[in-house]
Amino acid sequence: MPFYPAVLLALLAIPLIFASTSSPNNFHTVYQFEDGTFLENIAVRFNGDLLLTSPVKPVIYTLNPHSLNPSPSIIFEFPNATGTTGIAEVYPDVFAVLAGVLNPQNATAEKGSLCLWTVDVGHHKPAGKKIACVPESTGLNGATTLEGAPGIVLVSDSRLGGIYSINVHTGEVVLVVQDTLLEGTPENALGLGINGLRTRGHTVYFANSSKRFFGSLQLTSTEQTAGNIKTIATVPDGSNFTAYDDFALDRKGNAWITLHSHALVVLAPSGEQRIVLGGDGSTFLADPTSAAFGRGEKGRKETLYVITGGIGITGGQIVAVGF
Repeated sequence: MPFYPAVLLALLAIPLIFASTSSPNNFHTVYQFEDGTFLENIAVRFNGDLLLTSPVKPVIYTLNPHSLNPSPSIIFEFPNATGTTGIAEVYPDVFAVLAGVLNPQNATAEKGSLCLWTVDVGHHKPAGKKIACVPESTGLNGATTLEGAPGIVLVSDSRLGGIYSINVHTGEVVLVVQDTLLEGTPENALGLGINGLRTRGHTVYFANSSKRFFGSLQLTSTEQTAGNIKTIATVPDGSNFTAYDDFALDRKGNAWITLHSHALVVLAPSGEQRIVLGGDGSTFLADPTSAAFGRGEKGRKETLYVITGGIGITGGQIVAVGF
């Protein structure tokens, strides 16, 4: 979910106290929007193409990062919406996407407008289907799938402080988690609580943006409350960084987390974290919002794609980071 300049915390001069810093082997800008488009979330198709959402555009963008001159195009547009947030692949080339009438300035949505759609992008003309709306919500944000539960999408609610389970076959919506540890606090990050989320087995990893921590919880069923919420890492108080956002998990269990306002960090399962891009006064990443690993041919899986809101520059960036 975006953070806009008028409500960003003032950046302090105290350096971020992480274990160590290092640089990737290489990184470059794949594409940068020139029209003020804020990028919110990213998914990667089996062929390596990127799918992108935006809270200021009711669309899914597609982009081939391996083409000679990468350029995005709109692959699907949602009716009765002004923006999109979370995206997750539920079946091969079928993606669940959250869309609604969004107010990016305060990171809320019009009540009754937030809905989960599925979009089949495997056809010449992608087909979309509205699955379910959550009438009481003003903060649906991240989306992911749950291992061993085909057709189930987990959706974070940054305003409620909870996680919904949505069945793409039946449209059933169940609030499976609600906890004060998932709620936000008004002093930071527009008050957004749980933001990005990903799963491994029955463990749900998540970032709480305004409370400035990365944690996990166990989800034993899509029809009952999860438990054992754990804090894995926090953004130190007094740092010149404001909030964790979305992230990607690698095969070793490391979390590659976008960190406002200008950094990418890697967090090991042990809880040790380090900056891998940005930081130390760098403004190259202009408000990073999400990340995803490449797919497809050998070598592409070793590329991490980081997207940004582009605050302070012309528009959102897509940055390829190689390891």
